[in-house]
Amino acid sequence: MKKNKMNIFQNLSLLTHIGIMMILPIFAAVYLGNLADRRMGTNYLFLILFILLGIGSGFLNVYKIVMKDIKKKK
Repeated sequence: MKKNKMNIFQNLSLLTHIGIMMILPIFAAVYLGNLADRRMGTNYLFLILFILLGIGSGFLNVYKIVMKDIKKKK
């Protein structure tokens, strides 16, 4: 029973880590994209570019975390 509870907490921790590592780059990209657009006077050009980069970075982070967890469980 104790091992089962520990496994639940480990999975919950992994899920939280994945969520944070997915959302954080996207929020940072939105902030930086808005900042660049305001400073350069462009209309959403850098926002869209930075959002795409943030999404790509988030997926790359999640991929690395999942692959690391899979290798650890083998």
